[in-house]
Amino acid sequence: MHGQRQPRHRRGDVGRGARADVRRDGRAGAGLRLGVTPRRWAWLFGSTAAAALLAAVVVWPQGLGLSDALGPAQVVAVRGLTVVAGASLAVLLAVLAVVVRGARWPLAAVAFVAVVATVCSGGVLLSRGLSPDAVPAVGGGPAGEVRVLAFNTLFDGAGPEVVADLVTATGADVVVLPETSAATTQRAAELAGGGFQVFHHQAGDGITSATGLLVASSLGSYGQPEPDPSGGLGSFTVRPAPGSAGPPITAVHAWPPTRDAMARWRADTVWAVRRCKGAEGAIVAGDFNATLDHPALRSLAPCADAAAARSAAGAGTWPAGWPSWAGAPIDHVLADARAWSVVSFSVLDAAGGSDHRPVLAVLRPAG
Repeated sequence: MHGQRQPRHRRGDVGRGARADVRRDGRAGAGLRLGVTPRRWAWLFGSTAAAALLAAVVVWPQGLGLSDALGPAQVVAVRGLTVVAGASLAVLLAVLAVVVRGARWPLAAVAFVAVVATVCSGGVLLSRGLSPDAVPAVGGGPAGEVRVLAFNTLFDGAGPEVVADLVTATGADVVVLPETSAATTQRAAELAGGGFQVFHHQAGDGITSATGLLVASSLGSYGQPEPDPSGGLGSFTVRPAPGSAGPPITAVHAWPPTRDAMARWRADTVWAVRRCKGAEGAIVAGDFNATLDHPALRSLAPCADAAAARSAAGAGTWPAGWPSWAGAPIDHVLADARAWSVVSFSVLDAAGGSDHRPVLAVLRPAG
């Protein structure tokens, strides 16, 4: 043993061997690199947190008190569109995570957040319902049944013939017509066969501030329109005349939630819901420019949203050129649930070139 010479190691052999052992296992190398680079951890957690916050704003802004803020209010209104966008984003990020190795984990984490957000938003949409009822056959309904049609005619563009055809085809007793002139409202009533009391209110010079209302004579006589005192788009209420037993009816056209009209939009939608809550047996219908995600429509009791009552509150009514699952359900019929039961809610096909789809609710006395 003493006569044998021990092998000599050149300087650096041991270090090179250790490095070679680490290189043989790519996962170990990646683990060491990740473990010794705080910047990578910061990137991973930072991108995940930012994605989660953005997802919350898109999916459930009301949880952050932002559903009536400029930006989130508009995005949450088109929930179906954001579901498709979220799913597409998740797929794109997953592909990038495979291709871009240096950013694999942050991209994968953000993709996971997108998947969770898409599933949650899709769940909300499905729980509200996407399948409105077919329009019930006209005639044969029980005594006391009231059919309510709401149709924004887009700058009076649909014309009286289109409106009259809708009234006849649906058997409507109450017809709310935002953005409709007095002449069109009157002529539509005549073409539909008469038998309607005609009401109209215009708050300004433009036709967007004009709202028409037809009320079947079978509901009794009504007094003059009572305009929304702070509204600028022609919303008003009519109440039954003394001795008449018809329901109070409010025709709604709320301001859209644009940059310079957010406060007006909030005030208009709150006023419209109060018209329903504050009068026994009330019916409130029209273009609310708001969905069930917006503050005014989240707490309706003792009233009910007809679309929600029929599991159709996810079906979009605007813009009419989009698939209903992608659009915003901003046209509503509200009714005092103590007095009325909703037996049908329909979203009709686009008509007359309007960017809104007409909606029809069939109400029957409760009990």
